[in-house]
Amino acid sequence: MPLTDHKNHPYSFCRIDIDKIDPSSFQSRRYFDENSLRELGASIAADGLIEPIILRPQKNGRFELIAGERRLRAVREYTDMDDIQAKIVEVDDLKARRISNSENILRQDLSAIESIEATIKIIDVEMGKEPGYLTVGKTPLERVHKILSKLDSIRRSRERGSVVLETENDLSNKYVGQLESIFKNLPKPLKWQSFLLHDLVLLTDIPSKVQKASVKHSLNKAQTKALAQLEQVSDKVFHDVTRKNYIPQTPSWFSII
Repeated sequence: MPLTDHKNHPYSFCRIDIDKIDPSSFQSRRYFDENSLRELGASIAADGLIEPIILRPQKNGRFELIAGERRLRAVREYTDMDDIQAKIVEVDDLKARRISNSENILRQDLSAIESIEATIKIIDVEMGKEPGYLTVGKTPLERVHKILSKLDSIRRSRERGSVVLETENDLSNKYVGQLESIFKNLPKPLKWQSFLLHDLVLLTDIPSKVQKASVKHSLNKAQTKALAQLEQVSDKVFHDVTRKNYIPQTPSWFSII
């Protein structure tokens, strides 16, 4: 079943009082641009909400947000609306995390950093069903990075014809098939080896200030890596570039790296 599929669960559409909605515990988005929220609020006030937010009911009569925090914030902060159109789904914590992170990955305005974080959370939730997985590390990033790095090391050892320990073979047999299935069923399918080499490095090898700038300006992977190189070359130019409210899709500073 695709990880984005929540149509097989009971759901209904209705308007919900915004004061009865609690924040999501699964949110991947780090940064919300106030000007963008203001524009979205004006659009919703004028034309209505095109895509309902997704909620799940709680036992106390309130609702927990699963997807649509940007829309909810725009309504709360920049409209006079007291309620909002919502899709109510009855799902457990595992499915709620899948839906939340899958919806985030598919959003066009999500930065590469936030998209990678959402992917990590999906992988971590799915792998968390395996006995012993949660003991690998303290955070989703640490667990996913350690598992993928170890499996890639085993793969490269086999390709070189090096001796692979029985415990390493057991680890590979335990996780590789499941990981391939998880990555195949992501909202944007990819290979786990590619994710390790080209995506995870943005979180493991790039300074936090570069990550924050990438999120703020919704940069893609190539831009984020270029910005990290710029930070190493010239801290002053890095700060000059990131102080701006907008970084173009093909920044002029690419040419100086």
